[in-house]
Amino acid sequence: MRRAARRAAGLLAIAALLLTTGATGAFAHEERPSVFPPGTGSTPSYRPFAEATPRIVVCKPESKGLIARIADPRLRAFNTRLLAECDVAHIQAAVDAVTTRGTNIYVLPGTYREEPSIDAPCQKDYDGGVVDYPLIVSCGEVINLVTIAGDSTVDTDKVDCNQLCDLQIEGTGTRMEDVVLRGGFDADGEWVKHNGMKADRADGIVVRNMTFELFRENALYVHETDGYRLDRVNARHNDLYGILTFTSDHGVISNCDTSYNGDSGVYPGSAADVNADNPDTGPLTRWAVEIFGCRSHHNALGLSGTAGNSVYFHDNEFFANAAGYVTDSFVGGHPGMPQDHAWIVNNRIYGNNSNYFKEFVHSGKCGGKPAERGYGTGTVCPVFPVPVGTGILVAGGNANFIEKNLIYDNWRTGAMLFYVPGAIRGEYTPDAQIDTSNNNRYVGNRLGFHPSGVTQPNGVDFSWDEQGVGNCWQDNVSATGEVTDDTQVVPLPDCDSGGSISPIGNAVTTASNAPCATYNREDEPDPVGCTWFDDPVQPAGREEAPGETTAPPAGGGGGGAAPPQAAPAPAGSGLPATGGSLLPGLAGLALAAAAYVVWRRRLGTAA
Repeated sequence: MRRAARRAAGLLAIAALLLTTGATGAFAHEERPSVFPPGTGSTPSYRPFAEATPRIVVCKPESKGLIARIADPRLRAFNTRLLAECDVAHIQAAVDAVTTRGTNIYVLPGTYREEPSIDAPCQKDYDGGVVDYPLIVSCGEVINLVTIAGDSTVDTDKVDCNQLCDLQIEGTGTRMEDVVLRGGFDADGEWVKHNGMKADRADGIVVRNMTFELFRENALYVHETDGYRLDRVNARHNDLYGILTFTSDHGVISNCDTSYNGDSGVYPGSAADVNADNPDTGPLTRWAVEIFGCRSHHNALGLSGTAGNSVYFHDNEFFANAAGYVTDSFVGGHPGMPQDHAWIVNNRIYGNNSNYFKEFVHSGKCGGKPAERGYGTGTVCPVFPVPVGTGILVAGGNANFIEKNLIYDNWRTGAMLFYVPGAIRGEYTPDAQIDTSNNNRYVGNRLGFHPSGVTQPNGVDFSWDEQGVGNCWQDNVSATGEVTDDTQVVPLPDCDSGGSISPIGNAVTTASNAPCATYNREDEPDPVGCTWFDDPVQPAGREEAPGETTAPPAGGGGGGAAPPQAAPAPAGSGLPATGGSLLPGLAGLALAAAAYVVWRRRLGTAA
C-alpha cells in the first residue's frame, strides 16, 4: 500500500509540474476528420512504358536543353520522343486532362512552379480553416500546388473511384532531382503553398522519380488512400514534412531521399490499424505501409509517425538527424490510437546528433519571414521536441518489434522507450492511462558497430522509463562488450521470461522529461529544465571511421536547392499547420496515478 501511494504521489507531482510549466506546445498538422479506407485494395504495381496508355506528357521551355544533356543515349532518345508529344506545361493541367483510369503522366526534366495554381480564381472565397474533401475537389489550390482528388462521392466517406484512381506520375530524368516541383515564397516572403502534391482518396496512385521542395507543410501528401506507391522521391527543404501519408493503407515508400525538413523526412501517420487485434508483437504478415531503401538525413526527425501503425520499416539508412525513427501516441484526433505494431528490421540508424534546436531555433534563425530563414540552403526549424542524439524513440507505442538493426554513434541513446498516458490524447478513463508502452521487443540489434569495423558507441544503448507490461530486450550485442542502459532495472527484462510487469514506471524519469513537452519554436523554444536540446556528449571510446574527417554534423550545411524565386501570393493562406496541446498536464497524469492504484488493488497488493 505504501509503495502504491508513493508512486501515485510521484505522478501527482509530475502532473503539478506539467501544470505549472504550461504544457501547451502545438505540433500536429491540422486535418479534416479522417477515416481509414476499408482495406480491400492492394498496392499498385509500376507500369512500364509499354503499358502506359493512355498517357499525357508535361514539359517546360527548358526541357529540350536539359534532355540534350542526358548522358544515356537510350534515355535521351526516350525523352526526345516524349517531348514531341508534349502539349501541357503544368502538372495540374495534366491531372485535370485525365479522362480514363490508369493514365500515365510523364513529366519531362525541368522545374515546375505551377503558376496557375498559385493565383487560381477559386481561391478568393477561401477564408482559412480546415479544408474538407468537397473543397479539395472544387478548389484544391487553396492549399495544394497539385491536387489529385480520386473520389467522385464528395459528400460521403465511401470512396467511389473516378478517373484519377490508378494514376501514375513519373519524372523522366536520370535522377530524382531532374524533375522538381517547387513551392517557395511569395512576394511578401510567405510560403506559396502548404502542400506540394496531394493525392486525396486517390486509390492506386504511383509517383516516381521526382523532387518536391519548399512547402509550408507537406511536400508529397497521400490521404485516405487505399493503395499507393511512392518510389525514387526526393523531398527536401520543407518547414514540416517531406513525405506524409495519413489514414491510408496498402502503401509502399521506396528508394526515397529526404532531407532538411523541420519535422520529419517521412511521416506514415495514422497508418491503417490492421493489427489492432493482433496479440503478437511481430514479425508481421500484414502491414499498412512498407518503407525500404530510403535515406533520411539532416531532418529534425528522420521518420515520425503519430499512430504509425503496422509500419514495415526495413533496409533504410537514417543518419544526421536530431533523432532517427520516432513513433508516438501524443496527439489527439489521430485515428488508430494508441500506436501499435511497427516492425523495424535491418536498418542502419546512426549519427543522429544534429542539434537543430540550438543551431537554428535558439539562435533566432527561425524567426522572421520564411523567405529569410534559409530553408533552401540547409536551415531546419524543428517543430516537435525530441531528445537530440537518439536513434529510435518509441513514445507511447505498443507491440513494436525492433530487431537486427545496426544502431551506432547516437550520442544520447541508441533506442528510447517511454509511456504516454491516454489523457494526453484526450482519453481520461483509468485504463487509458496505462494503455501504452506495452509488449515492445528489442531483439538481436547490433549496437556501436560501425560497418568499417571500428567502434562507435551510443551514449547508452537503451533508455527506458521502466513502465509497461511485456517490454523486453534480448540477444542484443554491443561493440563495447556490454549492452548499456540508464534504468534502475538490472538486468533489463528478457523476452523468454515474459518481459516487464510494471504499468507505471519511474516517476523521476518521467518528471525529467516533462519540461520538454512545453517546447514551441515560436513561444517556448528553450523550456526551463529541459535537457533534450543540450548537445549530447561524444561517448568515450568512439573511434574515427576511415574517411571520416569530423564528428557527425551538428546541422546546417549547403548542398540544397538553389534559392527560390519570388512567386505571386496565393489568394488563400491561413490553414494552421499545427494544432492541439501536446500535454494537458494535471488531469492526465493524475488519472494515471489513480489507474496505478486500481491496478495494484486488482492484484490484491493494495488495500
